[in-house]
Amino acid sequence: MTENLKYSNRVDLAKPVLWLAFAAYVFLSGYTIAHHEMWGDEIHSWNIVKASAGFFDLMHNIRYEGHPPLWYLVMWNVSKFTHNPAYVQGIHWVIALVSVFLILFYSPLPISSRLLLPFGYYFLFEYTVLSRNYALAVLLTICICIILRKDFRYKMLLYYGLLYLLVNTHLLGMLIAASLHLYFLFVFRQKNPAKPVINIHTLIGPLIIIAAVYFIFPPSDSEMNVQFWLSRWGVRNFINFGQAPLRAFIPVAAWWKYDFWNSEFIIEFAKGNNTLVIISVCLSVFTVTCLILALQKNRASQVLFCGNLLFSFITAMTFFTLGSARYAGFLYIAFIAAYWLYCYKTSPAKKYKFIINGLLIIQLIASVTPVVRDIKYPFSNAYRVNELLEKVPPNEKTVTDYWALNAIEAFADRSFYCVDLQKEVKFLKWDAELKSKLSNPYRYSDGVNKILEEEGVNRLYLVSIVSPPILSGIDKKLSGIFNVKLVGKVEGAIEPSSNLYLYEISKPVISSSH
Repeated sequence: MTENLKYSNRVDLAKPVLWLAFAAYVFLSGYTIAHHEMWGDEIHSWNIVKASAGFFDLMHNIRYEGHPPLWYLVMWNVSKFTHNPAYVQGIHWVIALVSVFLILFYSPLPISSRLLLPFGYYFLFEYTVLSRNYALAVLLTICICIILRKDFRYKMLLYYGLLYLLVNTHLLGMLIAASLHLYFLFVFRQKNPAKPVINIHTLIGPLIIIAAVYFIFPPSDSEMNVQFWLSRWGVRNFINFGQAPLRAFIPVAAWWKYDFWNSEFIIEFAKGNNTLVIISVCLSVFTVTCLILALQKNRASQVLFCGNLLFSFITAMTFFTLGSARYAGFLYIAFIAAYWLYCYKTSPAKKYKFIINGLLIIQLIASVTPVVRDIKYPFSNAYRVNELLEKVPPNEKTVTDYWALNAIEAFADRSFYCVDLQKEVKFLKWDAELKSKLSNPYRYSDGVNKILEEEGVNRLYLVSIVSPPILSGIDKKLSGIFNVKLVGKVEGAIEPSSNLYLYEISKPVISSSH
């Protein structure tokens, strides 16, 4: 026991190879972030905090997001001194750097694993370059792993404080928190089998988790309420979860696609072929089985990983499928946490160390395409909205559609009339009004007609993310009632809904007869 405790408190600040790895990570992640163009989900959250007048207003505005408030509170404080979204990227980068620093110098993982882990897909790209609430969840998970096997004064206070912060990052952060608490309870019972205090700890965990549930379930008038998810329930829930381990542990993108992001090459090959889909699910099960076996010398670590799999399965089968890399990646984070705590107590067997490092190498390979492409090509063109606005002649009316609102509000930093909602808004709000307005097949023509009449003008300019063929398909009346002319565009974004188009829309000129 003394040897294990000594090992758990060891800090490897004197190893030059770790400092070289950290320096390489700082440079590579920083260079990639500097070349990353923020896309819709990143700037959407930023627009909400910018538009919130105070704390309670912020809490009200994020009720429709389905996310707990921690990341929004971080951004809200940033918004008090700047409206430049690059500062959000800077804060997010610092969070990722702290996580990697702790992995390299404070984790009990084998040196080979520590050197590989930071350069994998999730730690180098998905949870570092893309500024979302996931990086905070990863950092807090790491902090909990560090303190769980230590004994010090006020440990319980710090543990529950970190657990509370973790459940307030994301629904998937909540599942990680529940899994870590299962580990805590398992170890506590092993050490203190007769102590009734275990019942208190069993109760505190769920109470902390319930505190964040209020934000997870949006109001009844939300577009994404419980009914929304139930209406989408079907075989996709099973397939997405069955393939989620491939996204989590073999996240190699479909490199032949320009819009590679959020793809996985095995899943991409299997599309439309039931036999290949079954094979991909079997490969997922095999991968997970190998990882569970790799933890077999430490039942507590197995409980953590299997608990997270169970919680994720229940969640995926009810409403929140793991059909995207950023969601499935929390299975990977749960395994890293389990492996971290495993290594405090046990040295991994050679064959399992080989398997785990093999998966970490796959993660490293998986990071190459996203990093290279994001540096070379625009991930999003939202930041170029001002280039299009400069094409609008002076004193002409400029409006936006709902989805382009994100770009205008974030990078032009001013509000525009939204033709979909037929009013001026500052951020996207997933409420019943949105659902009603977007279901209108003539929302563009109705909105344009209304603003032209209110302003008493014959022409306006529309900023949209919708290309001409799609626009004419969405609203078949628009080009019949008005003259619609494309006068500017910015294309080539990796994220396909992040291109911009500028339209001149005017009333037809009626010639007078003589």
